[in-house]
Parts: sequence; C-alpha cells; structure tokens
Amino acid sequence: MSVNRITTKKEVLNQLINLFWTALCFTPVVWFWIREGFNLYFYMYLAIALLIGILPEKILKLFLFSSSGKFYEKLGVKRIRKFVQNGDIVNSLTDNQKHASIKGKLQAKQYLKTIAMYERFHWICFTFFLLTAIGCFLKGYLKLGVAVTAANLLYNLGSILLQQYNSIRIKRITV
Repeated sequence: MSVNRITTKKEVLNQLINLFWTALCFTPVVWFWIREGFNLYFYMYLAIALLIGILPEKILKLFLFSSSGKFYEKLGVKRIRKFVQNGDIVNSLTDNQKHASIKGKLQAKQYLKTIAMYERFHWICFTFFLLTAIGCFLKGYLKLGVAVTAANLLYNLGSILLQQYNSIRIKRITV
C-alpha cells in the first residue's frame, strides 16, 4: 500500500472520528440554544468563552492540572487516546505507527504549537459548555443540563487532559 493511500485513509478516519465526537457532544448544547433562542445570554456566554481563547499563554499555563505524566495516566488519558484523532485505533487501522512518532527537537516544538492550539480550542468549548449547562439548570432543563455537562466532560475535559499529558511528554524531547 502506498504512503499516499495510508495517509488518505488515516485522514478520513481522523475526520470521521472528529465528526462523530463533535456531533455527539455538541447536540445537547445546540438543542438547548435552539429551545432557548439565540438571546443575549448566548452571545454573552460565547464572548466569555472566546475571551478564554485570547488569554496569554502565561495565564493558560495556570490551568495545567499537573506537571506529572503519572497524574494524567491515573485519570485514564491512555484510554482517551485510543478514541481520538491520530489516536491508537486510527494508527493501528492505518498501519502507520512509524509516522506517529516525533523525530527531533524541531518537530517536537512544532507539535507543541499544535497541542497548544487544540488545548486552547477545548478551553473555549469547555467554558461555553459550562455556561450553557448552568443556563440549562437555571431554566429548569435538568436532563439537558446533565447531558451538556456529560458532553463537556467527555469532549472538552478529556481532550484538555490529553493535550496537557501529550505536552508534558513531548517537552522532554525539546530539553
């Protein structure tokens, strides 16, 4: 099988995984805002969430849960890693393990920028989902509030933990 074909298969699998998790986890959030209408609170919550996205890196580093990889492993990031883009399942299905490793300091530094971008995106979503869940509970949509909270933990907190874990591991290469 040619490298292009493996890359294409891997890209398709990664996009399918992204589509699945995004559709699953955004559904209760979208459902709430369709029921409520895109009112002042929607725009206010969105603005607050986007403010998280423009925080300086120094401040975002304060959100690091731990500097120990073992901490994240105890929380199950290795299980999370199986089911995400470029994760263990995708790599095993595409027989592309040799391309999953980072070779050298330059590549490690570039990948750290990618990780930081993913983490920042999930902090934005985490904030918006959290505020939306609070809105659900305040409006009396208890089941929907629980669904948004569960989606937030699954889609955003799990991803944040994984990105922080990956960052810790990759920073060892750059030292």
